[in-house]
Amino acid sequence: MSITDHTYADDKISVTAPATWSIAIDDVNGIPRGVTLHKGKYVLRLCTSCTQASGITGGRFGEIAGLVQPWYRVDPLANPAPCGQQRSTRISEQLNRIDFWFRRDPAHLYDENADDCRQPKTMATVWYGSYFAENCSYAATGEDCGGYFLHLNWLTRQHARPLPTDEMAFALTYDETDLDQLPHKGDPELNRVLIEATNIVRSVHFKDLRVKPAGTASP
Repeated sequence: MSITDHTYADDKISVTAPATWSIAIDDVNGIPRGVTLHKGKYVLRLCTSCTQASGITGGRFGEIAGLVQPWYRVDPLANPAPCGQQRSTRISEQLNRIDFWFRRDPAHLYDENADDCRQPKTMATVWYGSYFAENCSYAATGEDCGGYFLHLNWLTRQHARPLPTDEMAFALTYDETDLDQLPHKGDPELNRVLIEATNIVRSVHFKDLRVKPAGTASP
């Protein structure tokens, strides 16, 4: 993993950050997982070493919740759904962006100590994070794809069997603990960041692991 002139590269991807975004290797407890880009409080993580342990193709939301909705209360014994209404936007031939929008339900008796979905006091619709998923369907591929994790060899060679284990997770979130400070739907800055983050993900070069680097001898 390395960063040179605002360009990050590892064995799975390479990507160049715009000058208006900062870029750094994503290091968790001394273990590099990929790259993190920041613009103000917006955080785009391209986690190339994120994998799931549920054994379900595409994983469970709880396994990427920290990248999308870091305020989410993850119950390790449950399989809860993401918070908010989701909307999928096609961003390329291969990828969709999944956005979550949350509006407090005044009829819901909120339990701050138990509810998975921590909620703001505002009645405005707020942005609750986004992640990027494969654009595919079971009908087209014969696989349960389009889940929370991306698969490098699916992105580079059309759903080869056996099921891939080279997983990644790409997500955009907001660095804020006060949920009343989350961006509101329609906020001009949020709209610009969603476009910029989408363009960054579109520009990611996925490396085909079958292609040997120049100068590598065959076994």
